Amino acid sequence: MEKIERDRRDARAYRELESDLRDVVNMGRIAANLAHDADGEPPLCEKRNLALFAVYHLLEMLQCFEMKYEDDGWHVSQEAS
Repeated sequence: MEKIERDRRDARAYRELESDLRDVVNMGRIAANLAHDADGEPPLCEKRNLALFAVYHLLEMLQCFEMKYEDDGWHVSQEAS
């Protein structure tokens, strides 16, 4: 009985993540698009290049996270059950 309740609670928490996940991924896309549009604008400097790298890398990480969520890529170890 405890396992069923825990599974229900975990499933509900998993579903509740979806809205926040979509918001974060969309904001990453917006940031990447804005960075892309600004790319090439003066001044070209190391700080700007690092900021662009961070934005694009963040988007990649968010998209990976989103794919895991969509593909049910979460695996709980046996020890946690």
